[in-house]
Amino acid sequence: TPITTMSIGEDPDDATCVGDKLVVVSEDTESLHYAYKEDILDGTETWVEVTTGFVASRGPRAISSADPRNTWIVGAGGYVYYTEDPTSGVEVQSAGATTAQDLNDVDAFNSQVVVAVGNSNAVIYTTNGGASWSSVTGPAVGVNLTVVSCRSEKEWWVGTANGRLYVTVDQGSHWTEISFPGNGSGEIKDMVWASNTVGFMAHKTSTPTGRILRTISGGNSWFVVPEGAGSIPANRSINALAVCHKEVNVLYAAGLASGGADGIIIKGSATYA
Repeated sequence: TPITTMSIGEDPDDATCVGDKLVVVSEDTESLHYAYKEDILDGTETWVEVTTGFVASRGPRAISSADPRNTWIVGAGGYVYYTEDPTSGVEVQSAGATTAQDLNDVDAFNSQVVVAVGNSNAVIYTTNGGASWSSVTGPAVGVNLTVVSCRSEKEWWVGTANGRLYVTVDQGSHWTEISFPGNGSGEIKDMVWASNTVGFMAHKTSTPTGRILRTISGGNSWFVVPEGAGSIPANRSINALAVCHKEVNVLYAAGLASGGADGIIIKGSATYA
């Protein structure tokens, strides 16, 4: 669906469902854009842009929602925004005080525990719903962190711009690097958990080619999918992944098609023994 409140040359950076709405954020527009999911599915949606609360040159780059009343957005300069209702705008929770680095991803594990990562190894988190934010030393000094995905309140998975994957089980006090086929090159683009043991990761190789990897062991080992014969459609990058809660055998992925001009959407499904 075209986001009619954005102009040509203005790119969306991230999106998530917040209650009955799809909310898209864009650093280019320094705003959020929303439409109702039911209308999108019916092809009758009207997009609305909301700029209230966003700070100039501190535009949003990623969004995560714990529930319809608790949504966090992170952006340039280490800014963290919060909203109870995206249609009414956002408020600044942290004005770059915890880190001044651009933040690239955020994951709200619940309404209290939220983790964000960014450039130059930046990791910040809250355990009280954003009343206060703290920073910890990330897993890769000087490296841009691109992805964060929480498997529990203390277990955080982080991907990097140089294609490496790390995990902490103690809120960042210690980090362990996890190997996977092709690690150490390219870039980690996204990661999602479908259950406590099954997760998916999007990895962009240096070719560039987008790949999807799957774990059924809680992240201890990873396999390129499909695990049998065949391959996913040709593409340059898989940028976003989505799963339904506890549905371990259905995955949706989106990114840049092989021609470099169009988007691509993939649905993967299977039954695993």
